[in-house]
Amino acid sequence: MKLKYLIAIALVMAGTSCSKNEDEFDERPVTPVTPEEPQNPEEEPPVADSKRSPETEKLFDYLKSIYGTKTLSAACANVNWNTNEAQWVYKHTGKWPAINCFDLIHLPFSQPGGWIDYSNIKVVEDWHNAGGIVSIMWHWNVPANNGSDWSFYYGSEPDKTRFDVRKITDENSSEYKRMIKDIDQVGICLKALQAKGIPVIWRPLHEAGGRWFWWGIDAAACRRLWQVMYERFADAGINNLIWVFTPAAAWNEPYSKGFDWYPGDEYVDIVGMDVYNQNDAGQCYRLDYKFLADQCPDKMAALTECGNVATISSQWKAGAKWLFFMPWYDYGRTNDPASAAFNDQSHSSASISWWKDAFNCDFVLSREDVKY
Repeated sequence: MKLKYLIAIALVMAGTSCSKNEDEFDERPVTPVTPEEPQNPEEEPPVADSKRSPETEKLFDYLKSIYGTKTLSAACANVNWNTNEAQWVYKHTGKWPAINCFDLIHLPFSQPGGWIDYSNIKVVEDWHNAGGIVSIMWHWNVPANNGSDWSFYYGSEPDKTRFDVRKITDENSSEYKRMIKDIDQVGICLKALQAKGIPVIWRPLHEAGGRWFWWGIDAAACRRLWQVMYERFADAGINNLIWVFTPAAAWNEPYSKGFDWYPGDEYVDIVGMDVYNQNDAGQCYRLDYKFLADQCPDKMAALTECGNVATISSQWKAGAKWLFFMPWYDYGRTNDPASAAFNDQSHSSASISWWKDAFNCDFVLSREDVKY
């Protein structure tokens, strides 16, 4: 769980199935296990949007074509609407990450010409035009309990929120109206990207099963919120999205509990895991990658967030063949590209030595390698 930067999520594993709605590094040798093929490989597995834009379909086909043989490198924007982390990686390695993940965290403050303006998509456009893949996540801020701040963390403290996701079924409630308003505002941004031919790897409502975010306090309501968002975007003609689901579970619960929040195969394209402070490559494989592969054999698995984990070379050798990997950002290191801190190669999640190990692997793709 992340505060301003991150707090490691310690979880234990147990098995279940991926259902539609119901509810430095360790050198020890690890024997890779190849995930089983889907039960009916002749049948196309469900996808989140059968009417994807041509550009989005092309990207999705590309992702499927590399999965298991290549992995895409990714950087997380330093808080919101920038490529600072990617610039830092390039400065010290000479290679750009293939993916830049933006965050709509400051949506309540976005306005034309303001300090944050999500209607100005130039930074995203520039990344796409340079050959990069665009990803967007959303730390969804709502009014905090004190009435003056904003928060996505659920709790009774003044600076947290008790915003009730269960109101998604009550169309007359103020909570429902806010959720719809925010979804529509995000939709405007996504549709602007669509108009420019930019497909988006879209990761909303992440880590819901941990219940530290307001959208995760009730599994059924969160599933419904995901579906409402999906349906509302579809009705608005937004079809440039590849949907990513990231499970999580509370500290004393098995990984599998996180799939109580799974909205259904037809609403998800990729499943991901957020992993922190796991330096054992075998554990990254057994507890994380293999867990997802076993849960959802028809979905591609990604390391959607990570920090202080085993090197990508060692994870891959152990069998964790992620679709992509994304270290979390270091605010102090990359907030200001003109600062002295930007010249330092240390990092709270992934140092330059970690990145160099990744880029030295022929299976790791940088932005220059992306071809779709």
